[in-house]
Amino acid sequence: MTEKAKITFVTGGSGGIGKSATARMLAHTLGLHGYRTGLVDGNPGQQSQRSYLRIPDSKALEYAMVDGLQAALVKPRDTGGAFALLAGPADPQSRDANRDYMEAIIGLRSMCRMIVVDSDRIDGRLWDDASSFAGGLMRPMVEEAGARIIFRIGSTGSQLDDGLAALDAIGRADATLAIPVAAPGMRAGGAGRWRRMLSGLASYGGEDVWDARSAALLDPKRRACGWPKGMEPEWLVRCAVWAGADGKRWRPEGGGRVWPWTR
Repeated sequence: MTEKAKITFVTGGSGGIGKSATARMLAHTLGLHGYRTGLVDGNPGQQSQRSYLRIPDSKALEYAMVDGLQAALVKPRDTGGAFALLAGPADPQSRDANRDYMEAIIGLRSMCRMIVVDSDRIDGRLWDDASSFAGGLMRPMVEEAGARIIFRIGSTGSQLDDGLAALDAIGRADATLAIPVAAPGMRAGGAGRWRRMLSGLASYGGEDVWDARSAALLDPKRRACGWPKGMEPEWLVRCAVWAGADGKRWRPEGGGRVWPWTR
């Protein structure tokens, strides 16, 4: 495999708007459609992927530096999805976490076709702070390595205001796809409104309107990793294409097989 994997960070300006679920769903659909995909749990303090997928503490970021990436990765047979997972650090307060993440992601680029990084919330202060995950890892990878951002944004209140402020601070409309989120039974505002609002800040990727099917996919008892192949909502397909996938694979006649991590 000579082509370096494409890197996509999934983030947002607020908590509770589905960043981790989106990262997991994106990694899963990329894997289902034939892309060898690695999902990185890039939120050291929360580690939502570890909790949701019930990953033991014996799998942690630090061990990739000691035993190698292959030993540290949680393979699809254990994640339950069509992706391998690199869990966060065993010590969430580690001062070396950003360095370890950087080295691991660089290593994964030669092992995968796609890398999806589940990231914490972001704001202007964090984007400018080289010691934070956003400023010390996400920013240089976007500006120097061609990584892309998928940004979840709420449709009202502080989730909207904080999201717009964060997008303005990032200042990379060329590298950012915004996904507005709406509560069940509501609309996020319509494509025209969002394109006007996001002008100069990000591309518009479609609305994610939560419904009963969305809620079922977030049920930790089911541990579902994403939508069944061919049933993905339009916003998720746009995320996959933004990450670098071929949109033709999501058409009814599209092909693509899972590339097993055992190879």
